[in-house]
Amino acid sequence: MSVRRRTDAHALAPDFARIPARRIIVVSPTIHLRLGPGDRVLVNAGQKVVAGTTIIERTTDPEFVEVGRVRGSDNGRAAGTPAAPGWVSSTGTTVERRRPPVPGKWWVGGDDRRGRLARRDNPRRIAGTLLYELNERWTAAAGERHEQIESPVAGVVTAAANCIGVSMKVNGAAIMASVAGGQPSRGYLDVPRLVDGELRETSLDVGRSGAIIVAGGRVSAEALTKARAMSIRGMVAGSLGQAELRDLAASDARQRAGLHLVPPFGVLGLDGSQRRPIASPILAVLAALAGREAAIVTDPPLLVLDVADVPLPELPPDWVRVRSGTHAGREGRWLGSAGLHRFRAGIHLEAANVRLGDDLQPTVIALADLERFVS
Repeated sequence: MSVRRRTDAHALAPDFARIPARRIIVVSPTIHLRLGPGDRVLVNAGQKVVAGTTIIERTTDPEFVEVGRVRGSDNGRAAGTPAAPGWVSSTGTTVERRRPPVPGKWWVGGDDRRGRLARRDNPRRIAGTLLYELNERWTAAAGERHEQIESPVAGVVTAAANCIGVSMKVNGAAIMASVAGGQPSRGYLDVPRLVDGELRETSLDVGRSGAIIVAGGRVSAEALTKARAMSIRGMVAGSLGQAELRDLAASDARQRAGLHLVPPFGVLGLDGSQRRPIASPILAVLAALAGREAAIVTDPPLLVLDVADVPLPELPPDWVRVRSGTHAGREGRWLGSAGLHRFRAGIHLEAANVRLGDDLQPTVIALADLERFVS
């Protein structure tokens, strides 16, 4: 994994170095895929996986199931004979003799193990994970329907446990985001033409099926719904509101309740919920990698780039971006420190003189509202 790094012509001025730095690319991050009761992992710690490898089996409709009791009496065992390291189902039949049950262990059962064959013409087969023991009887989270989840990235598994999750060290680079929604997904990176920093919804069509689309400054709930219906795998925007995240979660829940499984879909907000365009250095990286494979990861929020060499843009050494406040999203050049400046409501903050865009006059902006980019 290599990243083309930018070198500044001179060392940073002490005042300029006080501006919070934002890293454009992170190399080999660690990601997490969270699991819940009834879910199990299909990989082990230390295992190498490639993108598309099945690593998780998720129970889509888990319910509480009483599965059996631990063998606790000496009846039927000869004197001096050690107890069998097994456990007994509700019908009295030993169904596991390797070791006693433990929380998180995968369990398979059904009507035949619960003495209810006469009640159904088609016996129900269920599977899930054991949860806890109460009065020598175990309860599991199990269900009839299961969904296999593929790894969105290539990497090495660092930890894996049923009901808890999978942690992986990614083989590649990634762009950090502030907020994410949906599910981890994978597709080719599509950077359409943006109008005033925004993507027009008319640009979304079935021709972009399988793509992760760069959507500009903001993405609406209608655009997310339309993109999912066209089998688009994800969207990347400068900002992502809480209302859009709630609509996406509700839509996903409705589809799962209706037994309508669709390809995974994820969305990233690079700068949080405040509306602003994508930073020009990051947009330049995305444009340079258009057409390459990429993946959206939700924990932590990342856009993982499946490339061996990430070209970073050449920026002036004094380039800054306003990340909050009245001029949020605008970019320009740092001209020097403005010292302690009085802002509205009588607040005094350390500030800098910045020439934003093509403005003729510099603008005084608090240092806390600025960010600079590092490779």
